[in-house]
Amino acid sequence: MADLPDNTVTDTGSEIEADAEGIDVRDERPGEAPAGLSSFRIATYNVHSCVGIDAKFAPSRIAAVVKALEADVVGLQEVGWHHRGEVGLDQFEYLARETGMKAWPGPTKHHERAHYGNALLSRLPVLEVRPMDLSLPHREPRGAIDADIQVGDKVVRVIVAHLGLDPWERNAQITRVLHTVERGPERPTVFMGDLNEWRPRSPRIKRLMHSFADCAAPRSFHVRMPTLRLDRIFVSEGLVLSNYDVVKTVLTKRASDHLPVRATVALKN
Repeated sequence: MADLPDNTVTDTGSEIEADAEGIDVRDERPGEAPAGLSSFRIATYNVHSCVGIDAKFAPSRIAAVVKALEADVVGLQEVGWHHRGEVGLDQFEYLARETGMKAWPGPTKHHERAHYGNALLSRLPVLEVRPMDLSLPHREPRGAIDADIQVGDKVVRVIVAHLGLDPWERNAQITRVLHTVERGPERPTVFMGDLNEWRPRSPRIKRLMHSFADCAAPRSFHVRMPTLRLDRIFVSEGLVLSNYDVVKTVLTKRASDHLPVRATVALKN
């Protein structure tokens, strides 16, 4: 085989664009789940309190986007009122009802008129949900949802997170996530969410790539001109990231300031 340029790696005989750390940097990876393996579709989406780039509060648009993803498991960030949107509406309950999925809220802020934080939506059986506190002193409260989900005859751990804005903050939060995973039972794991990492050679992304086997990191922010890879899906050994894409439609370009990232994940036998 001829030598490949420094910015490519090989995968099953095909060339894949990659950055200096070997992370696939395409905005989509086409492909099918390997024959004979159980698979499920996942997505992560920062919904911006259901306020679109037109400044309109329209939770019905977010529900329509989630339904169109046709995902089995969806991790959401910025659900609920946060100095924008409509007070009094339970966005967690609304999105569950309108999408037909079961919802597990993971609020990080509580207000007398509304809650705000992460959410896990699932069509698959969720066996257990554990809140994970990622808050640090003098910073905005942050957290994650840590869930065990039944996929076929196996249990997959899915962690949905929204990390902080400062590098030192994200480093501490990633440490908490990795320590929690290491302490738990050994099982296939998905870690996804708005990680707020935009530097292409971030040492925090290097740490995650050392702990996980593969990553979907398309450009998902800002919807007007997506250039930053803020929303990512990591998978551990035991899982195959069969395909992924960043979903660009007329609706997703209006409903939030982020685009949803979607992937198909297969379980190795």
